[in-house]
Amino acid sequence: MEIIIGRDQQTRKLSVVKDGSSKLYGQPDSVPMDVSRHHISLQPVGDGKWQIKNLNERNVTFVNGIAVENKTISENDKVELGNSHYLFQWAALSEPKVETIDIRSLKNIWDDYQQNDIAIRNRQKNNGLLASVPLGFSMLGGIIAGVAPEIRVVALVFTGIAFILFIYGLYRRSQDNSTVELKRLQDDFDKKWVCPKCKHPLTCFRSYTILSQSDSCPYCKTKYKK
Repeated sequence: MEIIIGRDQQTRKLSVVKDGSSKLYGQPDSVPMDVSRHHISLQPVGDGKWQIKNLNERNVTFVNGIAVENKTISENDKVELGNSHYLFQWAALSEPKVETIDIRSLKNIWDDYQQNDIAIRNRQKNNGLLASVPLGFSMLGGIIAGVAPEIRVVALVFTGIAFILFIYGLYRRSQDNSTVELKRLQDDFDKKWVCPKCKHPLTCFRSYTILSQSDSCPYCKTKYKK
């Protein structure tokens, strides 16, 4: 494994190329121009040692204040690049820590939302069915009155039941706040359906099933623990 250390041309951050993958380290414009784009290479040689090598005869590299071309060093040594003595930080070789966050609490939020939504919509459905019942009793009473006039009393009973159910249905609908409840439920869900880390709304995930198929937050990139 060979690691190439140098200056990124666009950002002037420290460039670290490892296994064909490049990453940048430090602040923009922090690396002096006398550090070349491919300044040194580092190769592990075992026992915590590294082989440092200048990649160009014009490059200047110091180890513990002494100019070197090719030398075996350790991470306790002080490495400086260029005549401006830019201090190389060994931390640049470390893999970035991947932060994870538990999203199982979002499953409870989703389950509660689903259960309450279903309950409210079922109540709406039942109220709708109740509205059709008086019509059925009224029609039945009319049929009885037409087919068997001698039992008109029964027809009147059915008509009376239809009227009572009609009044009851009107009362139920007047007391029904399901539309407001659905809006309140949705607003409450939207407030809670956010990334536990960055608090960004997760409206791009329309269910917990879809959310659980994602490896990380699309906004802060925190890894999800499920």
